[in-house]
Amino acid sequence: MTVTFDTYVPGSSLLHRLDPRVKLWATLLGLMAAFMLPGLGAQALFLAGIHLLLVAAGIPWRRLGNLWRQMAILVILILILQPFLRPVGREVFTLGPLQLTVGGMLDALRLALRALAIAFVVAALLYTTSQPALVSAMVRLGLPYPWGLTVSLALRFLPAIQDLYHTVRDAQAARGWVAEGPLFRRLKEHLPVLVAVMIGTLRMSDQLTLALAARGLETTRQRTTWRALRMERRDWGIALAATLAFCLFAWWQFAN
Repeated sequence: MTVTFDTYVPGSSLLHRLDPRVKLWATLLGLMAAFMLPGLGAQALFLAGIHLLLVAAGIPWRRLGNLWRQMAILVILILILQPFLRPVGREVFTLGPLQLTVGGMLDALRLALRALAIAFVVAALLYTTSQPALVSAMVRLGLPYPWGLTVSLALRFLPAIQDLYHTVRDAQAARGWVAEGPLFRRLKEHLPVLVAVMIGTLRMSDQLTLALAARGLETTRQRTTWRALRMERRDWGIALAATLAFCLFAWWQFAN
């Protein structure tokens, strides 16, 4: 199975068609709002709203369930450890130096909901924005072109290197290679695999260098883009609405 870092789910919803720069700005506002939300009810409503937005954009429930499973360990650790790190409010029970309180449990639940909200806010960006569009938006926002190219290449070739590692490992295992025993022994047994992966990576880098040179990476001419990003009225309107909504929320939050 091919490993990929691309979480993009193709679609034609409004969220998919939105300019990626607007989505980056909305994601930043959403992350700040997740940290500023005061209570459990507000955090739960915010998380539910993000789910409704993703479902309306055509993101399958299976993808949302995968993210829930990936966040499950972190959420469980927060719910178990956080109540003992900040014991406030009415005491439930005490076990040696550990003290469990109602306030600590509420803080743990609030922190777990905030972590989930942050994860799904970022997921809303990644599920509805392709890698080329995301990198292009970063470059248009001021990220130097070589940095944007580095991000794009990392997203493309790190999975390829991981696939190469699995291929070499399976080929060695078919020839009787086994890595067992203590940690240092297993690391030593992995040396033949790592050497083969390094050789394959160097060959891949040579091909990449030739491909980039053929496309004029070091040219001093003005670069053109295959798909130019253009802000439409819809994009400006949504960006303005999101900004005003966040400003009103921040004003209400600090006023109270």
